[in-house]
Amino acid sequence: MDKKAFIETVNGRCAYNMHNGLTVTDIGVDFCVVTAELNPTAMNPWDMAHGGFVYSMCDVASGVLASGIERRGVTLSANMQYLRPSRGKSLRAEAKIIKNGRKVLFVETNVYNDEGVHTARGEFQIFILEENAK
Repeated sequence: MDKKAFIETVNGRCAYNMHNGLTVTDIGVDFCVVTAELNPTAMNPWDMAHGGFVYSMCDVASGVLASGIERRGVTLSANMQYLRPSRGKSLRAEAKIIKNGRKVLFVETNVYNDEGVHTARGEFQIFILEENAK
């Protein structure tokens, strides 16, 4: 499957992502990018992106990255650091592989607002359920 078809497939297969406006916009062998518009449903009472929303962006980027390298996995553990409030019109989460282990994929994520300000970072461990799955 080519890159464009893969992105269309992953963007159309998960109701959670569609409901929350999380969109895969780019993927490669060792990276994945997820974007989202910041609308009122993504915000906390202090007019910044809810931490769970930011976490979800990173989690989706990590999981899609695993499937992009033909592995099916689930989040084993994760650690997030919220560096500053995520505000603006949109956010971009970038995931990259740190270590592609036999059963665990180690992924680093970074979140940026629409002005390019680094707002959060995370470390995700994806447990591999099966190989060669798309």
